[in-house]
Amino acid sequence: MQFTTTARLEPAIALLYVVAVTLLNLRDASRRSDAKTRRATTIPAPDYVEMSLWRYREIRKELTVHDSFYALASLGGHQNRKSDHRPGWLVLWRGWTKLQAMVDGYTAAKRKCGKT
Repeated sequence: MQFTTTARLEPAIALLYVVAVTLLNLRDASRRSDAKTRRATTIPAPDYVEMSLWRYREIRKELTVHDSFYALASLGGHQNRKSDHRPGWLVLWRGWTKLQAMVDGYTAAKRKCGKT
């Protein structure tokens, strides 16, 4: 995105701010001691969790915060090998953009004849 005026830049910053806070909350929640047992119900939103489950064809019906964090990182290109460090912001951002595109398609497919 390239904007030449402040009036055009401010709305974009406002939208990206929401995504940045969501990623920050997810990263912080994944660092907690209960991340491997805590269900991912609010971070990220339920549609995002459902898309992550669909993407990886998981049999289980829910993701933990830890699993959700690494599923997002995997979409961004993180390999999750034993020697790898935790995913960085760029990897999380790339994963988020791919997941957002999948959720947008899922939301559009759920609509029937203009009804939601």
